[in-house]
Amino acid sequence: MSSFVSSIRRLPRQLRVLSNSLYHFIKDYKKIGINSQKLWRAWRDGGTHRLKHALLDLTYPAAPPADAWQLYQQRLSTEVLPVLREEISAMTHSPVIAILVPTYNTDADMLQAMLDSVLEQIYPHWQLCIADDASTVPHVRKILQHYAARDARIRLHLGQSNQGVSHASNQALALADAPFIVLLDHDDLLEPQALYRVAQSMLADDPDLLYSDEVLVDASATNVLQYFHRPTFSPEYLRSHPYIVHLVGFRTTLLRELGGFDEQLRISQDYDLILRVSEKADTIVHIPEILYQWRTHTGSAGHEKMAQVMNTSTQVLQRHLDRLGLEATAEAGASFNFFYTRYQTLEGQRVAIIIPTKNHGDLVKQCIDSIRATVHEVAYDIILIDHASTDAESIAYFETLKFNTDVTVLRYEGVFNFSSINNWAVQQLTGTYSHYLFCNNDIQAIENGWLEHMLAQCQPTDAGIVGAQLLYPDHTSIQHAGVCVGAFGIAEHYGKFLKLPPDRVDIAFMGRLICTREVSAVTAACLLMRKQAFDAIQGYDEQLAVGFGDVDLCLRALEQGWRILYCPQATLIHHESITRGKTTGYDPHPEDSALFSQRWRNWLDAGDPYFHPAYALTHTAWLIQDPIPCQAAIERRIWQHPTPESQLLRHSTS
Repeated sequence: MSSFVSSIRRLPRQLRVLSNSLYHFIKDYKKIGINSQKLWRAWRDGGTHRLKHALLDLTYPAAPPADAWQLYQQRLSTEVLPVLREEISAMTHSPVIAILVPTYNTDADMLQAMLDSVLEQIYPHWQLCIADDASTVPHVRKILQHYAARDARIRLHLGQSNQGVSHASNQALALADAPFIVLLDHDDLLEPQALYRVAQSMLADDPDLLYSDEVLVDASATNVLQYFHRPTFSPEYLRSHPYIVHLVGFRTTLLRELGGFDEQLRISQDYDLILRVSEKADTIVHIPEILYQWRTHTGSAGHEKMAQVMNTSTQVLQRHLDRLGLEATAEAGASFNFFYTRYQTLEGQRVAIIIPTKNHGDLVKQCIDSIRATVHEVAYDIILIDHASTDAESIAYFETLKFNTDVTVLRYEGVFNFSSINNWAVQQLTGTYSHYLFCNNDIQAIENGWLEHMLAQCQPTDAGIVGAQLLYPDHTSIQHAGVCVGAFGIAEHYGKFLKLPPDRVDIAFMGRLICTREVSAVTAACLLMRKQAFDAIQGYDEQLAVGFGDVDLCLRALEQGWRILYCPQATLIHHESITRGKTTGYDPHPEDSALFSQRWRNWLDAGDPYFHPAYALTHTAWLIQDPIPCQAAIERRIWQHPTPESQLLRHSTS
């Protein structure tokens, strides 16, 4: 077996991924019979591509094992914290961090555990600013006063009347004189390295807004209920879901400039504050490490008042859009605590829908008919590119289309080159178009308004490309929910083969399947692109003939400051690879793969900023690695407010 493992290590990266999965499959010999049947069905239904994912599904669990968190804590304590303590002792400048904690009728054990988690921080330069909102249970003040007497770094304000969490938070803010502030709920816990990670970012990145990952634990803080691994700052994701929760920190001067918390709000006040700060922030830092334990218990207020939360948060989001001058309406989303921003579409816009094909008139008819049946409020023309079709029935159907005012049929000769065909199609356009929709011939629209949604999301001036949610023909399996650059060594679709519930509302993985959000790339199977962005990057790179031309297109647009968005409100069927046949090898486009990998090596090495480093790149369902990564050096993800001179994304390691 050791020789087999050694052979695996000598294989190229992509083959090594699958070989490792095969090793684990063989290792579990008791399940070979059952698993072999699963793999056969995957091969039968989807060829090698689906077989690959089925093999990975057998290898990687849907969630870390029950003892994963305990093992992580052990490694953190024995391997990481000693290193960090040495770094702290060698610091020549140690900025002070203020922790704001509003309290009210907190459970005694939870309150003491929260206070102890601050006292146990390995970084000692902090001030704990606590404002009690006139608790009616006597133990709260007694505990707070006891701890304040123990440690001079604890500052205490005891309110005389209950005025709400926002008022109490502002009272805590008034106690602080540190340059940076982090928020801590009265019944939650900080990881021991949390404040040091904040200090590292303060010294290296100068953040205006900072946030980390967290775990949701039970009341005893012994069992992890959910892991929250967040992406790089995503403005559209934040408008879809308040995904930034804990740990969150702010530059003190900016927080005071904005007036702190809105005391008119007794709920959704944190979402309001983060939105307001994000509007003014030049630098937003994500620390991709679990620094916070969010404890759930029966007294948690947010879930007791779901209707109120939705109503207030929608109003908060609308005010955010109004402040930014965006012509948009905030609406309730598909589930609790999810929202939809409906941007107003400008008048006079027209979309050229470009569909390349060779033969397959039946697919083209299905595609065109479905577009006609589902698009009613967007002006469009269909541009069918006939790549030297030879099938008589298909050619006859294409001839009939020439009599339709909404379809133009163009004949393209020469070898197949996806990038060249699409560029050539754009060059042939004679009308005036604001956007191009690149569409495969095996796309089928199933719901009204999909193009309206895509065009609406492409209205903000920095939105350059919008991709749709694509399903397999079973209407329940995800084919595309954005693209992760680096998955399987190069790139792969998010969510591929994930099964959706009957209502297609899946809030798993922090709602990534149902949220409009920034991504690094989307597939050209259904890709809407602003004409201005297409012209700016001079279209597709024709050196990429078949594979990864769309991902390259997106990354080049991203480099120039255009946002790339995934729009789940646009849901279509993708009869994947019917035209060109099922994939017969793991890498059907080796030349394109090699060119893409060479061109974007720095990007691949740094990692997709919207895909967390704790996730397994050998799966597209946001599955956490086992064991959970635990290391002293953390590569922070940094977003900077776009300017002509700055890049949108960069990385920082400490």
